[in-house]
Amino acid sequence: MKKLFLISVIVLGLFQPVLAAPEVVDKVLAVINEEMLSLSEFNAVFVKFALRAGTSVPPEELKKARKEIFNQLLENKLLLQEARNRNIEVGKREMESAIENAKKSIGGAEIFAEQLKKEGLTEAAYRDMVKESMMAQRLIAEAVRRDIKIEVKDYQDVYEKNIGKFREEDKVVLSYIFIKYGAGIAEADALVKTESIIKELNAGLAFEAAAKKYSETATAKEDGGALGTIKPGDMPALGVEPFRLKVGEISAPVKLPGGYGILKVTNKTAGKQYSLADEITDKDGQKISVREIAQRMAMEEKFKAKYENFIKKIKEKSVINIKVDEFK
Repeated sequence: MKKLFLISVIVLGLFQPVLAAPEVVDKVLAVINEEMLSLSEFNAVFVKFALRAGTSVPPEELKKARKEIFNQLLENKLLLQEARNRNIEVGKREMESAIENAKKSIGGAEIFAEQLKKEGLTEAAYRDMVKESMMAQRLIAEAVRRDIKIEVKDYQDVYEKNIGKFREEDKVVLSYIFIKYGAGIAEADALVKTESIIKELNAGLAFEAAAKKYSETATAKEDGGALGTIKPGDMPALGVEPFRLKVGEISAPVKLPGGYGILKVTNKTAGKQYSLADEITDKDGQKISVREIAQRMAMEEKFKAKYENFIKKIKEKSVINIKVDEFK
């Protein structure tokens, strides 16, 4: 789970529909400088996470998520306490602007009020959450983000350490024929059939025609075995075999789950290693320089290190009593 400041998560996640959590008897999970962290506070975050995750998260990952959520809530308490100790305030105009932006983002004041009702929140309670979030963010801006400087060497080092991320991967246009085994068909028989088809292909049978005739996939007769363009990792079951083949080359039998495959690459585009001076297109379709991406990554690394040191110092001067063994 990515490390976040929990109050921000709660505020930003407010308008995601969730089911009502069952009422539980509240208990104290920890005491942080005489301020309690309760089970209800923990459940306000964890239950939403668990409901969104559904059954897709393994039990060991769910256990890990519980510990991380607890630690983040604890850190959030420390951040707010530190912000108050430093007399960090949020102005009325800033608050009003934040609330108005929240209303606009969800579709207007009426929908905003409906969502607050669904979440069991009053606008006053929501305002308190926003205020606390802004106080924590301002503390971090003043105590952590301020004075972080990125030198040329910083982003050059990041680029070198992550050079594989700045590469356009090889791509191939792939077709395949699939021969099943199992359900009464012996694996050895499927392999013999696969090898026989390869002999026909090498003798001149068109791959598309062979796929329509022999392939045991649901769409083979329609697409002639065409899989389209793939890059490394798109189809893990095929391994690196598609990228070893030359254009027009027919593969040896490739063992796959439940059958054997025959592969043919019809086109290949070599990858490219981008330099710091190059521009790439990001996921939003916007042009951005590799240098700027490396600078952002370097900034994030420095911020993370400085934040961890900052929160460590706050913990060292605090009195923290964790009352539940699971979270110790």
